[in-house]
Amino acid sequence: MTQLPGIAGQIEEAIGLDLAVRLLRRRGGCEIHIPRRVAGSMLAEIIGEEAAARVVDALGPGKVLLPCGNLRGQFARREDARRMLRAGASLQQVALSCDMHTRTVSRLRAEIEAEQGNAQRTLPFDRS
Repeated sequence: MTQLPGIAGQIEEAIGLDLAVRLLRRRGGCEIHIPRRVAGSMLAEIIGEEAAARVVDALGPGKVLLPCGNLRGQFARREDARRMLRAGASLQQVALSCDMHTRTVSRLRAEIEAEQGNAQRTLPFDRS
């Protein structure tokens, strides 16, 4: 039985959990090309030629959308950013700390404020 969902589980069956997780950490949440010839391919670069050949045998050549984008770390970075925003950090502080663009951080802050029912950001001098 596999530990990963969907197509990731099929890849896990073909190459094992460690290599499947390595692939998902590099390309999870993205579409990848499974080549007919693995030598020199991006897939072989990530998991090795032998494992890439097993993936080709298991899935066949073509394009595959890999699940598990959260294994690349985006989910964790967003949660860290939300925590920092709730603690009062500035957009720039959060962006630099979490390796994000300030627009992304601004959207996260707007989501937090919408959850709290604030239509407009409350400034420190607005509080009574």
